[in-house]
Amino acid sequence: MQLKAICNSGTRRYWKFAGLSTKILLVMRLTSFLLLIAALQVSAEGNAQTVTYSAKGVSLQKVLNAIKEQTGFVFFYDKEDLKNSQPVTVDLKNVSAQAAMEMVLRQQALSFDIQGNTIFITRNEKPAAPILPAPPPPVVISGKVTDETGAPIPGASVVIKGTKKGVISGPDGSYQLSNVPENAILVVSSIGYGSKEVSTTGKTQLNITLSPDVSTLQQYVVVGYGTQKKANLTGAVTSISTEQLTNRPVTSLGNALQGTMPGITVTAATSGQPGNDAAKIRIRGIGTMNNADPVIVVDGVVTNVSNLNNINPDDIATLSVLKDAASAAIYGSRAANGVLLITTKQGRKGPPQVTYNGYVGKQQATGLPDFLPSWQAATLYNKALSNEGKTARWTDAEIQKFKDGSDPFNYPNTDWLGMFYKGSGLQQNHYVGVTGGADKTQYAFSMGMFDENGLVKKTNAKRYTSRLNVTSQITDRVKAIGNIAFTASDRNEPSNPYTGDFTQLVRQINRISPTVPYKYANGYYGRISDGNPMAWLEGNSFNKYNNYDLIGNVGVDWEIVNGLHFKPSLAYVMKIYHNKKFIADQQYYDADGNKTAYQGPNSVKDENSFSNTVTQQALLDYTKSFGKHNFKILGGYSQELTKFSFDDNYRKGFLNNELTDINLGSTDGQKATGYSYELALQSYFGRFNYDYDGKYLFEANMRYDGSSRFAPGNRWGAFPSFSAGWNIDREDFFTPLKKYVSNLKIRGSWGQLGNQYITGTDDTNFPTFVYYPWITNINGSQNYSFGGTAAAIAAGVAPVNGANEKIKWESTTETGVGIDAGFLDGKINFTADYFHKVTNDILLAVPVGAVYGQKAPVQNAGSVLNSGWEFAVGYNESKGAFKYNVSANAAFIKNKVTDLAGTGPTVTGYTYRQVGYPVNSLYGYEADGIFQSADQVGKSPYQTTNTAAGDLKYKDKDGNDTINSADKVYLGNYFPKVTFGLNLSGSWKNFDVNIFLQGAAGVKTYIDAGKLGAVSSGAGKPTSALLDTWTPENTSAALPRIWYANTQNDPSGTPSSFWVKDGSYLRLKNLQVGYTLPERVVKSIGLKKVRFYYSGQNILTFDHLYKWIDPEASITSSIYYYPQVKVHTFGVNVSF
Repeated sequence: MQLKAICNSGTRRYWKFAGLSTKILLVMRLTSFLLLIAALQVSAEGNAQTVTYSAKGVSLQKVLNAIKEQTGFVFFYDKEDLKNSQPVTVDLKNVSAQAAMEMVLRQQALSFDIQGNTIFITRNEKPAAPILPAPPPPVVISGKVTDETGAPIPGASVVIKGTKKGVISGPDGSYQLSNVPENAILVVSSIGYGSKEVSTTGKTQLNITLSPDVSTLQQYVVVGYGTQKKANLTGAVTSISTEQLTNRPVTSLGNALQGTMPGITVTAATSGQPGNDAAKIRIRGIGTMNNADPVIVVDGVVTNVSNLNNINPDDIATLSVLKDAASAAIYGSRAANGVLLITTKQGRKGPPQVTYNGYVGKQQATGLPDFLPSWQAATLYNKALSNEGKTARWTDAEIQKFKDGSDPFNYPNTDWLGMFYKGSGLQQNHYVGVTGGADKTQYAFSMGMFDENGLVKKTNAKRYTSRLNVTSQITDRVKAIGNIAFTASDRNEPSNPYTGDFTQLVRQINRISPTVPYKYANGYYGRISDGNPMAWLEGNSFNKYNNYDLIGNVGVDWEIVNGLHFKPSLAYVMKIYHNKKFIADQQYYDADGNKTAYQGPNSVKDENSFSNTVTQQALLDYTKSFGKHNFKILGGYSQELTKFSFDDNYRKGFLNNELTDINLGSTDGQKATGYSYELALQSYFGRFNYDYDGKYLFEANMRYDGSSRFAPGNRWGAFPSFSAGWNIDREDFFTPLKKYVSNLKIRGSWGQLGNQYITGTDDTNFPTFVYYPWITNINGSQNYSFGGTAAAIAAGVAPVNGANEKIKWESTTETGVGIDAGFLDGKINFTADYFHKVTNDILLAVPVGAVYGQKAPVQNAGSVLNSGWEFAVGYNESKGAFKYNVSANAAFIKNKVTDLAGTGPTVTGYTYRQVGYPVNSLYGYEADGIFQSADQVGKSPYQTTNTAAGDLKYKDKDGNDTINSADKVYLGNYFPKVTFGLNLSGSWKNFDVNIFLQGAAGVKTYIDAGKLGAVSSGAGKPTSALLDTWTPENTSAALPRIWYANTQNDPSGTPSSFWVKDGSYLRLKNLQVGYTLPERVVKSIGLKKVRFYYSGQNILTFDHLYKWIDPEASITSSIYYYPQVKVHTFGVNVSF
């Protein structure tokens, strides 16, 4: 219902002219008043509503209609007054009608007055102008409004400061403003951008660039199945800016997250090999002895952590981490280890905008083993043999030949690493993105290519990515959304005659002694019993991996009525994997040309897998406000079906090393195996949000999941969570503190999560044991014996694992509290969280007796506790052309196993798992120095028959005067107790710099034999660390006497605290320096923005370890693995 003013002066003039009497006018006025009273009664129900409305460049009439519909207010105005109104651009979020009208009419020559349930709109009366000297003639100002990339900003407001006169920029960002006074100031603003004041002095053409309003852009954060205001968050959700992810020479997104957020622990891969260097991500500790990877959700599609490598960092718009149960419970059974939510860039209105990001770089090893030359290696080997009462391997004369190089073929000093690491180490990355669209349809399209050549020849990884996101407004209430992404990745590496994997070749190059010749004078390869790793590298063997990944998602957002949205969607995820491994045969000869060893026959192993997941999902969400009471309700249903198949084919005996198609191999000994499975997950979920005036916040989540991994009786699990918060800064009593503390919120949460993933395989490595632990699996590769001869063995089938229909979900219960604060008008921001997380009913295969005859069944048999503190603080400042930012984060985490169903400890080498200790614990003897004499040995508890002066001394913990396994104790934790990151960024005019430091503390590492090297005449190569070993002349040595076969000093054979070292470190993770070309220069060459930069990754490291040990790498890493790398790159960002 709309009432128009009929009593204004213009109407009175018309009626007077028509000769209407005063009586008739009085009747008309009375009638109007009665109609107004009736309208007020109709609208009385809704006038207390708040307004939520966003629009760019729409008519004033349309905005008024929206306010009327949401609030029930009646508008009273003259149509003529609205005819010359300017298009309106607003972004209203739960504001009062008074505030809404102020924002809507701020650029109009109109005023308003709210009386009861009616809003009166009138034209501004012009006050009588004082008699002044004639002003300078006005001018016309025109130009374009663009963002920092040069893209046009349609709907921007351009207003003469101090007046209400202004215009709105068009679709191409252009504007024209007439009658602008001389020396006027233009105020330019747009939603999502900071406002800007520009002088018009001496100008008629004025192009204006707006910068993103970071405070506005960061007001919202992505949460499960939606977004939410940061001010209204009650759970522990952390987000990262895309600037911290792009332009860094990282090979995977997981590596880029390291040190960027509190509570997110990223462990570098054991290897730095191209394509095989994915990091491990842990959120708030290790919550299970099974798969502890977080869930990854990309544009609403749930996937696993392996797909992080398929996401181009340049495509990312937002990245949030749901850390606690309150925020992650909406994902239920898969969220016990946290959730990474990623949204990719979407389209925008306007002409196509193209961006290009590219860099080229060079890799270097962070540290290679410092191996000794032949003469020192030979001397140490002789010493080790002497220590064990054995005859020396090399004479003094032979050692001299190693030293002087007089007989290089028989007494060589082979630099195996120097020959091996001769790859270019070059990498390049290229990305092109295009965004644009019309009023109803917008798009974002990108393509990327990453090419990494390793430090070893024939090692290479390539990745090609493409993505298309389309949004189309079908009607005023129906929007269609479509996303599709495709990734093709290849990895190439040389092979070897043993496992066929490249890791074995790296192991051998670090084991083979420098006393072994690379080649003899006749050109034939030298060798040890294992062969020659350079022969494998330079031969025809290869190992090729191909992966193809497709993720597609289509959906509809239908606003049924105001505030009620129905969002059905369909997602499809496909993965294709292929691995072809060819092992060439190798004939060896001696120095005289006689045949010696043969490694063969040649063979091909061909693996293929295919999987696809179809997810159907429907969401219904409703947002409503009643005065100061704001509600948001979400309900949803989803179902997933995954199908997987795998086959493995093998043939050997090919005609030569060039013909490698599997059909060309001999059928003798051929093998073909395979398996397949299906998995299903069905889910119901919901969320309820409430806040009162933005002060008091409450959220509840519920997820109800059913998984085919469990028996029907235990298939379903319910996972609830509750959280609440208080924005103290919005209280009236807090007003005097606002100039110091701009925002202050406290929050608390409780929730439960589930886990259904079980790691491990059955005795034949058949992985269905992981997926169906409640079913006994039958394997067709089992043999039966009907006698004592080979002829009496027959092929058959047999059960290979025990089943347990009683197993149920792992459950994680988490409680947390937190505080968010801002100071000095948002210049300083601080967040702190405490959490206490207990995982019960962990799925474990509890050991059983050998008479059981099968692999142990899975049981709900373990519990783990994680607790800790997380902190983050940031400071932003601008002083003229100089801007800078400092941000830091840290997390302190404790981890402990609380139950193992009465079993344990489980010992594996120098690691173990036991109740009362962390999951990642070190285990061994407690060292008590080094024996300095035979007399000390005799007076100490018995260790071994070979114990002598120079050996390690161990404490007799049980007091039985004998050192045995009962004396082993907990030696420390190799999961860091403290992780931290520090980011420093600044810009001055066209220069910018960013420094990112990252590290860990309270972490132990173990120096096993794989980190020290070994002495041998063939398969042993000592590092320089073994030069400082105990001798009668060097009793203060860093290490005990050198060993060969005896294990009393061997860190792997006899683990002890002597080899446990502090693994804390600080690393300059990334340094980036950039320069942006001046705007006038860029425009002269037809571009919008050009920035050149240098970026370095892993540049400096400060730690307490040998230089060839990388503190970030897994504890199982050693000199027998491909080294971690540092990278220096030069790149350019271009937009046009």
